[in-house]
Amino acid sequence: MNFVDTHCHMDAYTEASEIEFDAWWNSVSPKPDALIHVSCEEPTFAYAEKISDDYPEVYASFGVHPENADAYSAETEEKLKRLWARPKTVGIGEIGFDYHYEGATHEKQREVFERQLEIGLPFHKVFVLHLREAEEDSLSVLRNANLNGATLHVHSCTASANFVEEVLKLPCRVFIGFTGILTFKSAASVREAAAHVPLDRLLLETDSPYLAPVPFRGLVSHAGMIPQIGEVLAKVQNVSVEDLMEQVRKNTKNCYGI
Repeated sequence: MNFVDTHCHMDAYTEASEIEFDAWWNSVSPKPDALIHVSCEEPTFAYAEKISDDYPEVYASFGVHPENADAYSAETEEKLKRLWARPKTVGIGEIGFDYHYEGATHEKQREVFERQLEIGLPFHKVFVLHLREAEEDSLSVLRNANLNGATLHVHSCTASANFVEEVLKLPCRVFIGFTGILTFKSAASVREAAAHVPLDRLLLETDSPYLAPVPFRGLVSHAGMIPQIGEVLAKVQNVSVEDLMEQVRKNTKNCYGI
């Protein structure tokens, strides 16, 4: 089975599991073709750069997460520009809004989100979007942004079916990623949203070490759990698991080039 984990945090996985990346990579089964390690704040940039340099199968995404918006600075911005220019960097993000947790004000999150969209566009990398409990503001920013030629990955989608439909209308390429949340008994609304996504716009991700899918709830998640998410997504899409995984693998190539 060929698959890519399009969004994970291997530094956090190492901390949560107490397993170093090399040991995990050499033992994980089934093994992904590749994974995209996402770095969300300046102190983690060095790890992401090194792991993606050291392993051919590891790619990176860099951005300032909305929870870290208060730490965004001119110095951070210059570091991001250098990192976005790297060949092994395939994403900008995760960036966006998070209204679930207390942290940076909504205004500050919007400012940092809009700024990263603006300066990131010339790099022609995928914008990795974290849009949590902020559907109206998310659509406002995205509709007002210059997205000509852009590619978006709506990461760990938990939004409404209506939001998904509206995002897919944006004048750019849009892919929607689903994590282990899709498998949760309580996530009927997420499965409903997933049913509204065209088959050729779907991505699979773990958000490792978080959100382990059924039947691994309570464990530290990792890329080897992607097939369990794919099984549920196939049922939602009313296609075979084999066809779903084959199409999503094509989508990942189309979105990220890997």
